[in-house]
Amino acid sequence: MEYELLLNLPADGYRINLKIPDSIPHFDVIENQHFDTVNNNGSFLIRKKIIFTSFDSGAWHIPSFEVLLDKNNISSKLNTDSVLVNVGYSPADSTNQLRDIKPVMEVIVADYFWFYVAAAVFAAIIIIILGYFYFKSRKKKPLPVFHSALSPYDEAMKALLELKQYDLDKPEQVKIYHVSLTEIFKKYYSRKQSKNMMNKTTGDILVAIKGDGDDPVLVSTIAGALRCADAVKFAKYIPGIMESNQGYEQTKTAIELIEKNPSPQ
Repeated sequence: MEYELLLNLPADGYRINLKIPDSIPHFDVIENQHFDTVNNNGSFLIRKKIIFTSFDSGAWHIPSFEVLLDKNNISSKLNTDSVLVNVGYSPADSTNQLRDIKPVMEVIVADYFWFYVAAAVFAAIIIIILGYFYFKSRKKKPLPVFHSALSPYDEAMKALLELKQYDLDKPEQVKIYHVSLTEIFKKYYSRKQSKNMMNKTTGDILVAIKGDGDDPVLVSTIAGALRCADAVKFAKYIPGIMESNQGYEQTKTAIELIEKNPSPQ
């Protein structure tokens, strides 16, 4: 049912507020159109259309609605008339012919059992493949740089003992010997401090030892061995057997001092 509101105003510029309640007994609003303004030779015709529907048969009133007009801070209030509406059923369509009853159609029930089985098998294969590559990659994952079954001290002592096999009369073995002394100490100190100091210079190592608050005797002891190794590595200096043995003892003593008096990390 179409409900139309008409307002004839002498001028434009009015603000119109039509108060329609959220719920109207026996009626439902299915469309609430906007106000439409028509200029009629100086007067203004305001039109608004509302479409109602109802599912309750009988005679029902669309109630009066409040209309507020506001212009230049001057307000006016109007009320619409209530409207009586007779709601009835639509007449039956008697023009349609009777149609034959259609035969019963057989319902085809799809059997998805094998589909579910195939999906489960496929999912199991995917899981097995992913698991295979996951554990394979874990096996190939490299161990940490300083991983060892031995303690830092035992590993260093074992490496020092292996240096005894070098012939210090041969210059090429002397160079490997002193470079190995440096690497043994750096690896030991790195593991004790949980820091990778393998690429640090001799100066960096000594500064780190001083910063850790270690005994000055330790600094002077290891400084000799590290500086001698630098001279062998970079200046092609070849120390004698006595000096090489001294570097060995300095490295060993420095490791033992650290082991006996570990600095706080």
